[in-house]
Amino acid sequence: MHHCRTRTETDRPAPLLRSALVADPRHDWLPIPLLALTLLSGVIDAVSLLGLGHVFVANMTGNVVLVGLALSGAPGHAATAPLTALGGFAVGALLIRAVPPHRVAPRTLLALCAATESVLLALAASADGDRSLQVLVCAVALGLQNAAVRRVGVPELTTTVMTGTLTGLIGSRAAERTAPGDLRRALSVLTLLAGAGLGALGVRLVGTQGTLVAEAVGAALVALSVSARHRVVRRSAGQ
Repeated sequence: MHHCRTRTETDRPAPLLRSALVADPRHDWLPIPLLALTLLSGVIDAVSLLGLGHVFVANMTGNVVLVGLALSGAPGHAATAPLTALGGFAVGALLIRAVPPHRVAPRTLLALCAATESVLLALAASADGDRSLQVLVCAVALGLQNAAVRRVGVPELTTTVMTGTLTGLIGSRAAERTAPGDLRRALSVLTLLAGAGLGALGVRLVGTQGTLVAEAVGAALVALSVSARHRVVRRSAGQ
């Protein structure tokens, strides 16, 4: 009787959500700020597509396709913006690669990355009228984010790339799937979708610059939350 009741309680939505977001001792509560960064990734790609010249600054797969279209001579497609984004993204990723893993803890790296991303997005917002600079700076910020998130290594949470996430959600065999993992995948996709909608709404209501400012504030809040939680965990471990 007790075993059946425990299994029923585990299958309820609240325990399942808790197990997907905060129950894994390896990652503590990191899925929550990663979902916040996923939301911001949707916002920034909507901003770049609608306000910075039909280019991606978070999703580099799209930029590779855009460069291919430009090189083939497809009407209305130039390679400058996607190549700028690809270059900026590579710079951001290389900066994270240069940080020795044994020197900086993953949580500290994520907090520093989100703080730097906030500064870069604010810089992009201030560069009104220079789209190339805005694309470059935003892409550097998202390169930092992607590389840092990869190093943190929370399963099923990449913050930008949904192709593998959807494949895992739909195409994985039953033996490879877990309820918390599937929930993280579904939340990741839905959060990016919501972010894109918010980004489009922001561009329409407050413009590209205003939405970039809001994005910078959001990244700063993520940085503060990760840093504060990291201090709490370290303090608890020292007691």
